[in-house]
Amino acid sequence: MQLWAHDLSSFKMATKTSKSGKKMDLKLANEKLLEEEILEKLSKLSVEGESVLVPFTKKDIELWKSFSEYRNNKKHWDEWREDDWRQHHPRHIHSLFNNWPPFLETPRLRLRLLTENDTEAAFRILSNPISMKYYGTAPHKDVEYTRKQYIHLMISRFKYRDAVSFVVTLKETDAYIGHINLVQFDRSFHFAEVAYIIDPEYWGKGYGTEALGRAVEFLLKDFKVHKIRASVFSKNLASKRVLEKLGFIQEGCLKDNMIIDGEFVDEYAMALISEENGIVSMATQKEAATTDQTTQTEQEEKTEQTKQNGEDKHE
Repeated sequence: MQLWAHDLSSFKMATKTSKSGKKMDLKLANEKLLEEEILEKLSKLSVEGESVLVPFTKKDIELWKSFSEYRNNKKHWDEWREDDWRQHHPRHIHSLFNNWPPFLETPRLRLRLLTENDTEAAFRILSNPISMKYYGTAPHKDVEYTRKQYIHLMISRFKYRDAVSFVVTLKETDAYIGHINLVQFDRSFHFAEVAYIIDPEYWGKGYGTEALGRAVEFLLKDFKVHKIRASVFSKNLASKRVLEKLGFIQEGCLKDNMIIDGEFVDEYAMALISEENGIVSMATQKEAATTDQTTQTEQEEKTEQTKQNGEDKHE
């Protein structure tokens, strides 16, 4: 008896149907048993002969068996990622992740790892059009989106050493005022990228410089990163000034790289190389010395930002 392509299709459809007439889900635990049953029946069929249609041969069946075995035994993506970092990450990275500090401190702030309990607070900031204006993505529409697309994602990435998300909190009240993400690590941890966001309610107080300065210091001294990258839009002057205070320099400009409020905006490529890390400590100390003081420049920026936001809201 010959087995043709359309016969195999019909046969597979029949075996996928249970006695009650309902289709079985091949993704369930019985998938492997079902495949073995099909292969066993196919192996008993005679597939010799000639026809206009090309029949399945014994070699085809063997290839299918090999593929089925490979598919059932192959590693999942998460397993592959874990095996990769176990083999290739430097010794100091293993030590760091195995003895992760409970939090990082500055004179006024604490930086700790993101948890699922931070979902509501994160959503408050990530859904705010003002704080998200220069973030590079649209404001979040609902808290479940934040939970799945930010909280769960960043926690998973930390598990596999692909990223670190720090929550920025006030020492006095433990209030969630923003977060800093360390991303784009290469296999040897020579490079990294930083991104941060601060609740507009806390703008103009130097918290961004203080928190980011501590995160950058952590990257340079503990991760031993050689170069830290950051991106900032040309209209986001306050964030560019924060990076410059910490020793970042502009290495390039991507012209018209984003549309914000209907206008094309340039994006600056900023970077800090480890030889310059002394500037980070100086910037952090400067913030500690000026606790609760707002410079005239920051006040003017805050006033101008508030004015612009009011005009945006009015429009």
